[in-house]
Amino acid sequence: MNHFFRTFVGVGAAIAVLASCRADVPQESEQLLQYIPAETPYVMAFTKPLPDDLMDKFEPVVDKTLSGYERILRYKVSEVLVELSKEEGGAEKAKQLQELVDEFTSLMSVQGLRDAGIDRDSVFAIYGDGLLPVFRVVLSDREKFDAAVARLESKSPEKFQIGTAGGQSYRYHDVEEARFVVATPGDSAVITIVPIAYSEERLAQVLGVKKPQNNVAKGLGEITKAYDFTGHFTGFVDVEKITASFLGDPSGLNKELLQAAGHDPEKVTAECRAEFAELATVAPRVVVGYTEVNKSHIDTEMVVELREDIATGLATIPTAVPGLGMDLGGFMTFGFSLDPLAARTFYEARLDAMEADPFECADLAELQASVAQGREALAKPVPPVVYNFSGMLAHINDIQGMDFATQKPPESIDASFLLAMDNVQDLVSMAAMMVPQVAELNLSPDGKARPLDLPQLAEIAEQAFVALSTNGLSIALGEGSARNSETMLAADVETPSPFMSFSMDSKRYYEFVGEALMQEGDADDEEAQPLALRTAMRDVMVSSGELYERVSINVHLTKRGVEIGSRMTLSD
Repeated sequence: MNHFFRTFVGVGAAIAVLASCRADVPQESEQLLQYIPAETPYVMAFTKPLPDDLMDKFEPVVDKTLSGYERILRYKVSEVLVELSKEEGGAEKAKQLQELVDEFTSLMSVQGLRDAGIDRDSVFAIYGDGLLPVFRVVLSDREKFDAAVARLESKSPEKFQIGTAGGQSYRYHDVEEARFVVATPGDSAVITIVPIAYSEERLAQVLGVKKPQNNVAKGLGEITKAYDFTGHFTGFVDVEKITASFLGDPSGLNKELLQAAGHDPEKVTAECRAEFAELATVAPRVVVGYTEVNKSHIDTEMVVELREDIATGLATIPTAVPGLGMDLGGFMTFGFSLDPLAARTFYEARLDAMEADPFECADLAELQASVAQGREALAKPVPPVVYNFSGMLAHINDIQGMDFATQKPPESIDASFLLAMDNVQDLVSMAAMMVPQVAELNLSPDGKARPLDLPQLAEIAEQAFVALSTNGLSIALGEGSARNSETMLAADVETPSPFMSFSMDSKRYYEFVGEALMQEGDADDEEAQPLALRTAMRDVMVSSGELYERVSINVHLTKRGVEIGSRMTLSD
């Protein structure tokens, strides 16, 4: 695709950055959803306003982030301009490309998007008309949007063609078998890519010239109610519908797309059709939405819905690990819990099911062969101590002097580590037989901290302590390590127990990554980036961390499926 149309596709991403921050008028939500068919296999819809004080925090950060991306884009284009200038007649082409980029980058700010008809009141959705993605946004000013498109087009040597579908005019550009389409039906803008073979009637349906008989509003409402979402943002991916599209396309919406991709559902055997459809029922749908929105934080929940037998089996795997699931502050915390015996039982049940009803589809032969491999793995002896394992938790309060670019280890670290397991004394006894220093500690399961004098630890921490309880071993390094080693063992246990947990200081993390990007790296590295580009990339990272003070994620395995909850704590 040429420079103009690659650039224009990027407008959608810029629109999403601003529009996802605010969706202001309920009537606009209805105006948006009424064009999205109920049978869509996926949708991400932002349909309710965020608080004004939250928007006041968002917009300056959006401006900084877009400014960084503008500098990255300009640098990348400068490389293309150099190459163009070397070609015959390249000076004129380079001038046209520069003018196009100048026009496009004028959109890369909050004010630039407003001047293009996208503002705080603009609700939007990304959804599937069949498998093909459609981006629809309700405009604050259609004339401004059309004018912005016209300005971009005026700077490009290649112009849009004009077509009509159901009486609605649209701009389009063909690239091989694909048609890039931009239309402004009513007060909305629609951007999509469709096969050239689409009929006028079919394209009119995509553009929403004719509303679907049943729209997605009811389905989204049911998800919002079932999962206690706030209604600001709700989405889903219907795995069964997507799978069905490749196995027979019962909707009839993907015929031209599948033909263009060279896929013929009729060539899928009956066995494969049935078995792929069965696999889709394992995780039939993924839903996502906001569960709490206020000036201090935004909570999001994503649920991978699972078939009842799978969900019930997986729900037995998490177990108790002190402190897991809590945001302990500091730089970063991560950990997981696991009942090895429950995991083995679940795995054996899956192998039993595949043996009782083996896959016959040739495309699933490798998966079926994994049953024998799984049996062999389970037959191997496992040390009893493994089944005592419950999980681990690592809390890094502070870390100094580490350099990713040069792979330099940290100069100092304040951190605590917990190994959770029953009969942990047995593990310590085994270690004592192999490491004399461990035997000298005289550890007993009383939860009391004891100095840990190891040369390896002395290089990164002035203090190190270890503590033992009946179901855990903790090691703490750095300031306050004696207290921290005991605290780790005595921490509360979250109910229900998370399967995995992660939290971090967002601002510091992005600054950390940004500074790593600034490192020059190996002089012999041909891919080393120049300072101007690295600086722009660093600034994008840093601005990303200015909005969110902390991010925490907890993964639970429940009877509904895999539930991934996240909290983004906003900076003051």
